Parts: sequence; structure tokens; C-alpha cells
Amino acid sequence: MTVPNRSPVAAAPTAEEAAGDGLSTLLGRIEGRRARARHRLAQAELASAPADGAGRPSRVATPAGGGQSGDRPADGSLGIGGLRRMPPLAVDTGSGRPATGSVAGSASGAAAEPEVRVPAGAAPGTVLMVQNVAPGLLRFALARPPGFSYAAGQSVKLSLGGISRRYTMVSAPHQPYLEFFVELVPGGRMSAHLAGLRRGNRVDLAGGPKGGIALDGSARRHLMLATVTGVNPFVSILRDAVQRGRTDLGAVLVQGASHADEFGYRAELEAMAAAHPQLLSYIPTVSRPGESRNAGWSGATGRADARIADTLQRFALHAADTAAYACGNPGMVDTARRRLSDLGFAVRVERYD
Repeated sequence: MTVPNRSPVAAAPTAEEAAGDGLSTLLGRIEGRRARARHRLAQAELASAPADGAGRPSRVATPAGGGQSGDRPADGSLGIGGLRRMPPLAVDTGSGRPATGSVAGSASGAAAEPEVRVPAGAAPGTVLMVQNVAPGLLRFALARPPGFSYAAGQSVKLSLGGISRRYTMVSAPHQPYLEFFVELVPGGRMSAHLAGLRRGNRVDLAGGPKGGIALDGSARRHLMLATVTGVNPFVSILRDAVQRGRTDLGAVLVQGASHADEFGYRAELEAMAAAHPQLLSYIPTVSRPGESRNAGWSGATGRADARIADTLQRFALHAADTAAYACGNPGMVDTARRRLSDLGFAVRVERYD
């Protein structure tokens, strides 16, 4: 199905508000209501879309030596509306016939916490949703085993066709399913199996959760740098923060990608930033703006690590009260760690080798 392109309408102020408040206060209230309306609309759009979709395998990182990538790493401004509306993706409805659904990474796509239906009695590891995000990028969700506990930002080893790889979970600990965003690598053995993943298939969980990037609870602000699927631990951490009512993290997330359609959680993150401006500022940035695949992109450009100095200045981020994180492509991670460490930041990293 195609989700209608509707614009949320903010509720009008009451007569008392109009009479008692100054113009700036009134405008601030209206804008706040608009942000909340956009958030509610995004949630309603996702709820009306098919529960499962065909997915593109993406690569996941190998946390600390065993990663989250299908086999190989992917490269990767506060720009809302930088990408034109994308056409609907083909979705596996389980009926054998393709349907269409809204693109989770498009400007008008999903909201915070996508709805994934978990059928009663679903066996652990059952594939609940598979969705193509962009060429070579796959989103999928699995039924969560009873008693499986983990912390936001952790990873787990998945086994399919006799091959095992470790992937960082996008889902937050309170969600009833396990969600992943990975890159398929041509010729990769795990990628070959993931490419054929369909709703109703089974994926084994080989062991418990471990490693990953954990939020520094002592920091007042947070700078998060990611490339494509390197956004996974940060989405998990931010969903968890909203669930816990921690909407004052002051996080700035800079996500780099070669192409604008590779931001698998752009719509969710933009909706989250609009609804909780003290929680998150999100900056998707495209490193190859001149390519035809990026036609229509008007947001930030350049690699994520190349925007460090500008981001620190723009958001007044200082080593004394800001924790820094970098996840994804090894080149970006190493460069970011070096530059930030030279400036006195403590940097937590995860390389998707």
C-alpha cells in the first residue's frame, strides 16, 4: 500500500493562551504542537503500512573482533526534508504476492519505534519482517527468545546455513522482537544466506548478547558518529532513552552514507528529533552528492568524520562534558577516534570490519 502524503495540522491556541502569552511564546507552543503532531502522524502511517516487507541485506559490524557486518564494512544536517519522497518498496506480505509499503528511510516514512507484529507462539528466531532499504541493505526482525535480555547497543551472534556472524541489535531492550540492519556483501557467505531471507524462516541465535557501544551515563552531552549500518547501536540507545523518559540526553548524531537512500532510520530519527529536541539532533550527510542516485538531496554533504569540527562548533560540544562515539566503517572510526582524542574527548568505538 502507499501511505497518503498528508501534513499534520497543529491544534489552534486557546483564547487564554493568545491573550496571556507574548507572540514568541505563542509561536513556540504552536511549533511544539506541530512537532508532536508530526510524530503522531508518522506513527499512524507506520501502523497503516504492511507489517512485513522484503528486505535488503546490509552489512553489520563486527564488534571488537567479530562483527556486525555481513562480511565487509560499508561507507558511509540537521537536515529534515533533504531527500525527495522515495517510491514505495516491494514488501513480502507472506502471500507470495508483492505489495507496496512506505519506505522507512524516506522523508515521509516510519516513526519512532516501527511496529513489528509478533504472532502468538512464534518460535524464537522466526523472521517476522524483511525489508529492502537500498541496494545491498537489509532490515529484518526476529522473534525474541523468552528470557533473552540485553543492554541497548549490544550485539548477538546469528547463525544461518551453518555460518555465524555477530550483529548489533537496532531494537531496544523493551521491544518484544530483535531488529537488525545489515549490509549484504557480494560473494560473502553470510550475505548469500541473508539475501534469501523470507518471512517465516528461522535464524538461530548462537549464544547471548555481548560487547557493543554503551551510553556513558556520566556525560551531559553525546556526540555519535556513524556510517550506514553503524547507526544501529545509536538507534537502540535512543529508543531505550525515550522508553525510560530520558529525553534530555543532548545527543548529536551525524550519520554518513554514500547515497541518501542508505539512511535506513532517517525518518524515525527525524521524527524523534522533532518530538524530543532536547534528546537528539540528527545530521544525515551524503559523501557523493554529485551522483545521479543522490538527485534531489539538499541536506548536508561530506563524510561523517569530515564534519567533526563543524559539529563541535555548531552545537558547542566540549570534551569536559561530552562523550563521543564512532561506529561503522573502520576508516571513519579510526579517523574520528584520532581527531576527537587529540581534542581531549574520550571516544567509544565499534569497527565493522
